[in-house]
Amino acid sequence: MAKNKKIGFLQRWMFIIDKINSYPYINKEELIAAIENEFSTYDGAESVGIKSRTIERDIYEIRNSSYMDISIEYCRERNGYYIPRNEKSLSKLDRLFELSSLLSFSSLKDIVFCENRKSRGLEHRFSLISAIRNEVEISVEYRKYTPSSPKEVRRLRPYALKEFKNRWYLLAMDANACGAAADNLKTWGLDRIERLTLTNRKFKRNTHINLNYEFEHCFGIYRNNDLKPERVVLSFSPLSGKYTDSCPLHESQRTLVHDENEFRVELMIKITPDFITELLSQSRGLRVIEPASLRESLIEIHRQAIQMLVQ
Repeated sequence: MAKNKKIGFLQRWMFIIDKINSYPYINKEELIAAIENEFSTYDGAESVGIKSRTIERDIYEIRNSSYMDISIEYCRERNGYYIPRNEKSLSKLDRLFELSSLLSFSSLKDIVFCENRKSRGLEHRFSLISAIRNEVEISVEYRKYTPSSPKEVRRLRPYALKEFKNRWYLLAMDANACGAAADNLKTWGLDRIERLTLTNRKFKRNTHINLNYEFEHCFGIYRNNDLKPERVVLSFSPLSGKYTDSCPLHESQRTLVHDENEFRVELMIKITPDFITELLSQSRGLRVIEPASLRESLIEIHRQAIQMLVQ
């Protein structure tokens, strides 16, 4: 299959998912009309069809695709397609939709400006994906960012890659760990891996580990199974609240107050260093209502920062 045609099929799949997610219970005729009116502007669209039977086949393939992990349902009562609201995999595709929709048009270099920052460590991505898929142990030379930290050689059992704030991390187990620690999934920054080698050792993946569950109540890459999720109530100024409303801090975010004086939300989340750092970045228009321990932690961090500024 030609490259442009492959791109066209992928774009059409994502376009269909995006339309059904944005317009629940959209019927087939409306979906075809949307594709005819909007999808035709995508580069590569001319190489794929938009007939009724093509759309039905796409929906069938999306439903049965092991890597899409999207359920497209049909409601006979409302005569339209929809995606169940509990589909967490949709949020993971959001950024892919954003990027692909931009890359689907040619000659955008003068009107679309992406950040030029490049994450270190991504040169290992293909080796890591191969090791994860084939359940092969890897050997890495790893150096932490702590002062005077020596280089360590570790043998790891890789499980997944995770991105957070333009940095990539490897979720893996230490192959040399013993006892309960042997099943302890740790986070390793790709930017701290100086050398990576695929070994000839195979390992058996622990099927009881659910990575979605592991990070369900987390913000960022810190998991810490000893921490329990807590109810956090935050109050934002009306202006800051608009940003938080358009880009929620966490999937558990629920709006309590939204008026001209305040935007207040409730979260069920683990209070990790990543989460505290995020709150500090928004502290100008933020007030912590609950819990008191989180409020005191932020106050102490600000107090220390003021002392450093006045020295």
